Amino acid sequence: MSIPATGMARHPAVLACALLTLELVAGIQSYLLSTIVPVVAAELDARHLYGVITASAQVAMFVTMPWGPALLARFRADRVLLVLTGATVAGAALAAVAPTVAVFVAGRAVTGLATGAMATVSLSAIVTVLPSTWRRVVLAGYNAVWVAASLVGPVYAGAVAHAVGWRWAMVLYLPLLLAARWVAAGQLRRRLGEQDQRLPVLGALAVAAGVALVGLLGDGRWWALPLGVAGAVLALAAVRGLLPAGSLRAARGRPAAVATLGLITAAHLGIWSVVAILVQDRLGGTAGQAAVALACGGMAWAVAGLAVARWPATAAHYPRRMTGALALMLLGLAGLAAAVLDPGGRGVPVAMVAWTLMGLGMGSSYLDTLNRVVDPPVEQDGVEPTVAAGAAVLVESAGGALLGTAAAAAFSLALRADHPAPVMIAVFAAAGGLVLLAGVTSRRTAVAG
Repeated sequence: MSIPATGMARHPAVLACALLTLELVAGIQSYLLSTIVPVVAAELDARHLYGVITASAQVAMFVTMPWGPALLARFRADRVLLVLTGATVAGAALAAVAPTVAVFVAGRAVTGLATGAMATVSLSAIVTVLPSTWRRVVLAGYNAVWVAASLVGPVYAGAVAHAVGWRWAMVLYLPLLLAARWVAAGQLRRRLGEQDQRLPVLGALAVAAGVALVGLLGDGRWWALPLGVAGAVLALAAVRGLLPAGSLRAARGRPAAVATLGLITAAHLGIWSVVAILVQDRLGGTAGQAAVALACGGMAWAVAGLAVARWPATAAHYPRRMTGALALMLLGLAGLAAAVLDPGGRGVPVAMVAWTLMGLGMGSSYLDTLNRVVDPPVEQDGVEPTVAAGAAVLVESAGGALLGTAAAAAFSLALRADHPAPVMIAVFAAAGGLVLLAGVTSRRTAVAG
């Protein structure tokens, strides 16, 4: 099904290549940060601040992420891209030279401000500017790109961090980012929105504040738990107002697809934030082993995603495919919980296999679910393409940030306790609950006839 566009790209192939390159850079960034967080925390004496380090970019990201549709309706997309690129470079440079964890967090926050709006701009370009054929090529290509990222990202992070330090690893990839964004900007010299939209400043700030409060869960003092819970409630309430109506209650049709996307990404991306911590700080593995574990999961997601792109599920077959995919995710979570109980033994290889299963499950479910969010339904629901793209980006990031920040904070607490296993296993059990709930919401994505 084609997506209405505000004007086709002058050279779709050029824009497609630029967007795929940007996705590769995003993948490298993800693996880089997941791999070096324990190293950064150790050097800056901040192991007790895992939650804050993890949340820093995510909190800032939520300030600008809901602004994407409004910015694209008010300003030319190329100008938005170039401003965001400058902020990305400045933030990465600040984090790279950080003498203290506070400066590192500030640099990551600046990068997060740019990343939030950039995520919406990229997906909006795909669903509004690219012709339908090229849109399918790019979405399928994202999975191939993540195969490359799952190999290049950990190797880049491990090799550069080992050879010249994590600080250089934070900035050496930036020339590729600059080149790709410059090319993309040249293809997006127009506004992408079709109607003027209000800038959701208060809602965005509420989401950011909520995620920041969740990051306090790892503090350990008596007031941290109630503030963290209050933060989660605040963030969810704010997200509810920024998503299409009915999304959080999984109303039939597109809202249920939005809810399902949020649940599976919360489970996967949330646990992603603690895989390196689990392997290195609990199981006694090395940074290289953590990188391999992350790479195995990323490659599994990408390969499964390629298969889904080649053979997308029909409306009738989607619930059945989701059942199998979610079962793989549950097996992966069970394996991670089992690995917690065997530090210094077989825990590291068990964690690698478990994370691979999680990746297979996520790859088998993600693209089909995303398509049900961004594809216009047969019966129009009044949600324009940039808003649908913004909803997909927001719900993915909100779910991953809330669970990821809470998980990192919980692991921070657990590692300071005499018996860390129960808390860590509880984190994996919570993610399993989200996966089970996704099984329910995914069956509501089809509009009742």
